[in-house]
Amino acid sequence: MIRKKMISKKIVQYLGIASALVLGQACTDLEPEFGDSTEIQSGGDGAFGGVGNTANALGALYDNIENMGDQANEYALMEVSADGIAVLTRGVDWSDNGIWRTLHAHTWDAQHGYVRGAWNNRNSQVLAATQLIDPASSAPPATVAQAQVLRAFNMFWILDWYGKVPFRGVNDGVDVNPEVLEAQAAFDFILNDLNTAISSGNLSGHGPDGDIFNAGEAMALMLRAKLQLNAEAFTGTAGDMNSVIADVNAIEALGYSLDPGTGPNGYFDIWDLDAGNTEVIFGLDTFTGNRVFNMLHPNQTGWNGFVTLTENFQLFGTDDPAEDARVGVPSDQVNGVTVGYLRGQQLDSDGSSLTDRQNNPLVYEVAPLQSLEVNNERTGVRVIKYPQRNADGFPAPSNAAVFFRYGDAVLMRAEATLRGGTGGPDALADINAIRTRANAAPLGSVALGDMLDIRMRELNAENWRRQDQIRFGTFAETWSLKNVTEDFRKKFPIPADALATNPNLTQNEGY
Repeated sequence: MIRKKMISKKIVQYLGIASALVLGQACTDLEPEFGDSTEIQSGGDGAFGGVGNTANALGALYDNIENMGDQANEYALMEVSADGIAVLTRGVDWSDNGIWRTLHAHTWDAQHGYVRGAWNNRNSQVLAATQLIDPASSAPPATVAQAQVLRAFNMFWILDWYGKVPFRGVNDGVDVNPEVLEAQAAFDFILNDLNTAISSGNLSGHGPDGDIFNAGEAMALMLRAKLQLNAEAFTGTAGDMNSVIADVNAIEALGYSLDPGTGPNGYFDIWDLDAGNTEVIFGLDTFTGNRVFNMLHPNQTGWNGFVTLTENFQLFGTDDPAEDARVGVPSDQVNGVTVGYLRGQQLDSDGSSLTDRQNNPLVYEVAPLQSLEVNNERTGVRVIKYPQRNADGFPAPSNAAVFFRYGDAVLMRAEATLRGGTGGPDALADINAIRTRANAAPLGSVALGDMLDIRMRELNAENWRRQDQIRFGTFAETWSLKNVTEDFRKKFPIPADALATNPNLTQNEGY
């Protein structure tokens, strides 16, 4: 039985392996262009008269957040700027005028393309959601509640990355400069949207058998828990850890649990959404290949830029999947590609050894990275969480990128407990539940300072590393291939063109 609504995307239908290879080697940014538009009605006095079709307007909001499944813009800010992922230049591949290297090295400026792209993508949707929420649109209550959650989702990321959020009212003309919500005001606005939507009773209360592409109650609870957990990093004032724990408990009460991973890919069946998955809370109806092909070599139908830092693989303290399933099961392959941390000799679909394009054995090297700029085709350990299950070479399902999952929620609850919150299980019990699911030996004790490594082992490459590092105070430290230690880089700069068009905006400190 199919447990989720899976809407096939044309990109999956038309993008063959050969075209993926050509596009990947060219390092072209595969940014989807959404043609959705919202018809706006005007009153006789020129005031906002509501959106013309509320269903289409809500669909456009969902369509827009799907581009967070791309490897550029938002994902680049979330992961490439942190110590989880690096994008290596190999010859002329992945040079891209340094756009990836400057993110990892913390040398970006207000002209950076992905800093600008993420700003534009998220800000455009705040106004679209506001128009749909406005009473003039007469949207059904369930539509309004979802729009409130999606507005909060977009504003959450703007606050996280830039520390302030522009806001335009529905009746503000083009000659009106949007007001700017500073950190605490933006935090309060987001929290109010979530509180209103959750308490309305108009969100879907589905559990793990529901539609993962719907901003339902569980997704809203997860976002509210994220907001409170990161409140001090966002505003300077500690969040409500009891609220974090209560929200995770409420998600659990909806029926979510750690997926046991009993299928052919074991632990990595967390990312198999067709087989009674109990873990995935919210996903993006978008191409999952952006989380796979950017890691793989061209002779594995990949684009061969992204790697994880060797130190992240070494955090497990073992190379044996029997001791921790998250390192990957080398013998479990489809099309020659494994799951987990890809290292060592890579194989073809018939089990024969692959070579790189210079005919060297395609051995992914575990040695620590030495350079962002000078690398061969084999440098670096790759991390893959979406198994290939079909002979076509694509991950399956090919259009369901996991965004919120219950395993993260459990670790958030444990962290909130270690930060003084009450009302949940013992933090060690939550952490050991995560470890036991991966067949890792339980820990005898845990402290708050352990959580950053604990979260890396479970959540590498899943959107959260920059946020985790800022929360634990390590983002301004040095790590492999990154020597800049400027504290102001915890916030990205306001893009130069945004400053030029809105005098209410001020540049973030340091830029």
